[in-house]
Amino acid sequence: MKAELIDLSETRKNLDIEIPQDVVNNEIQHIAQEMAKRARVPGFRPGKAPVAVVKTRYRDEIVSEMMQHLLPKYFGSAVEERKLDVVMHTPSFENVDYANGQALRFKAVFEVYPHLDISNYIGVPVEEGSVEVTDSEIQEALKQLQEENAEMVPVEEERPIHEGDFADISFEGIIQDSEEPPITGEKVVCEVGARTTLKEFSENLTGMKAGEKRSFNITYRPNYPEKRLAGKTVDYTVTVEGVKEKKLPEANDDFAQGYGDYKTLDELKAKISADLETHKRNHANEVMREKLLEWLEDNNNFEAPNALVERQLETRLQRLLRDLSRKGINPQRLDVDWSKVRDDQRQQSERDVKGSLILDYISEKEGIHVSEDEVDAEIEAIANETQRPAHKVREILNRENSLERVKGQIRTRKTLDFLLEKAQIRPASQITQP
Repeated sequence: MKAELIDLSETRKNLDIEIPQDVVNNEIQHIAQEMAKRARVPGFRPGKAPVAVVKTRYRDEIVSEMMQHLLPKYFGSAVEERKLDVVMHTPSFENVDYANGQALRFKAVFEVYPHLDISNYIGVPVEEGSVEVTDSEIQEALKQLQEENAEMVPVEEERPIHEGDFADISFEGIIQDSEEPPITGEKVVCEVGARTTLKEFSENLTGMKAGEKRSFNITYRPNYPEKRLAGKTVDYTVTVEGVKEKKLPEANDDFAQGYGDYKTLDELKAKISADLETHKRNHANEVMREKLLEWLEDNNNFEAPNALVERQLETRLQRLLRDLSRKGINPQRLDVDWSKVRDDQRQQSERDVKGSLILDYISEKEGIHVSEDEVDAEIEAIANETQRPAHKVREILNRENSLERVKGQIRTRKTLDFLLEKAQIRPASQITQP
């Protein structure tokens, strides 16, 4: 075998390979012999046709099978001989040149992983995140606890409805120029002024009183989610059956005692402050990890293999489409230049690949591995989050071939934690941009 390696770039390579004539002939002979055992050739009993006749009659099939055997085999030998770390192990075979009785020549186009030599990952400068908890944040969190324990109480006084009230309404809506049946509702709770309430309902309910009836119409926008109402005008008649308001419990020692194992409101505030600080510290550490990896990406210049970038790009686009679908948005109906979206995502996909390769290099160099106990703990965490038995989660991961992905995520997390421990954490003003 002759093989010439051609470097197109740091990661893109060509191999011009020539397989000797005798090797090709032997492979063709072997395939023809196997085919002759089952071939049906007119004038011969099944499996009894001479090999020479089979070679002539089924020449194209035999040559095709020969190439399927020899091209990857000799590409693999050339790669192994040169100790090349091929990306995704699937080359593109081009310029295949073969004529009967001659050597087989072809070009293998492929990518290799870049050769990394990263030494600047210890002491990476990274901005320190703030974990300071303010009084206003504690008050906001306390207000949220009050909201969660609020009661809905009837409004006894005869007063007009205002924003923030909860109106019990019954209604009937007639769709103009339509044979659709009326839209009706009995004692539907409507929060006046809320984002979930149609603006026209809030405007017309404001100022009404319990027992009052009012008629008005609403014209729905053309892209309204409920198709039978989209672009239609509906004549509504609404009756206010009752009015309620939200009553927050008073923030005092009694409230603290009822909410948990606290004796005073100050103890509850202290716990809120500690929880907020923990949350901020976790968030700050996550941001520092991201900035640390960005610094390494910016300060280590190498070529990201295009095949990996394309795969990451597809992952990003699929994630974007799933996010839109979860929000009830049909991507096909969006007036979006998807080719531009793809171009915009490519740069970040390249950074994603670079970051992943950098972390793989560091984890190997520092001997950062994942134990089975760590995998078990991660599976247990997934089980708790998804409310499934741990053994079922493991079965699903094994069935979907996702266990290695989970191990990779744990390894990445451990590597980032290692880098953060070794980082130079400084105030923002001391960070020098590269």
